[in-house]
Amino acid sequence: MEGSEDKLTAIRRQLDAIDDKLLDLLAERARKMAEVQAAKGGSGGVLCRPGREMQILRRLTKRIDGPLPADLVVRIWRDVVTSFTRLQGNFTIGALDAPEWLADLAQRHFGLGDAVRRVDGASRLFSMLADGAVSIAVFPSPEDSDTPWWTRIGRDGTQVIARIPVDGTETQPGGLVVGKQAFDPSGDDRHLLNVEFDEALSRPKIAKRFADAGIALERILAETSDKTGQSILAVCATPLAANDPRLATLAGKDARVRLAGGYALPLALAPAAGNTPRARNKGIRR
Repeated sequence: MEGSEDKLTAIRRQLDAIDDKLLDLLAERARKMAEVQAAKGGSGGVLCRPGREMQILRRLTKRIDGPLPADLVVRIWRDVVTSFTRLQGNFTIGALDAPEWLADLAQRHFGLGDAVRRVDGASRLFSMLADGAVSIAVFPSPEDSDTPWWTRIGRDGTQVIARIPVDGTETQPGGLVVGKQAFDPSGDDRHLLNVEFDEALSRPKIAKRFADAGIALERILAETSDKTGQSILAVCATPLAANDPRLATLAGKDARVRLAGGYALPLALAPAAGNTPRARNKGIRR
């Protein structure tokens, strides 16, 4: 027994040394983040960089060697990234209070440093984003929402900048993160367009409009129509910029097209036990 205790004591000392190294590296990272802030001129600039974060997570999860769960790596680095983001400036998060799981999802994604503000109503949340009362706003993915909040994206400088959770699939329940900043591409992304047609078009006609414009339409994420016409939120594989002539081709004479941002494709991680994505209760009416 004495030899076993001596061995355990030695292992615990090694663990203590590893913990010390981890703390030293976190302190070094904090100093580097201060250098980043100084390089931005002290103004803080854009605090939330989802594209850069996904590049980091993809690189790290590919480097895993040994009995270290990928979802643990993602959770740790998500907390690290958000915590260091808050060191650069005021960073607040708002989320719609319905569905009930959305704010909890946002809290898990952005960490436990500050509580996510639950906001009643999409109009109020957009107003808070415009006024700077929140840095970013989390809305339910349109498939999980009873209101067409997404029709406002692309106005007043708003863009979708991420989708959460960052692991899983595009079609599991989740949220879209909206900010008053340009979409930050990660290198493996989907791009969103808000398109308003003067009259309702069938899915095949919409698909042909996109194909004729040279834009790869992946799917229609949401749609709504009334006597004034039809609005769709389209998911595209084609990277697009504001001055891209293909947008004018798509619009033609009977539509208006707005860039609506985009999101990085989720990490393909094996789900942890008991953490299988739940099925949606509903989808888009076809």
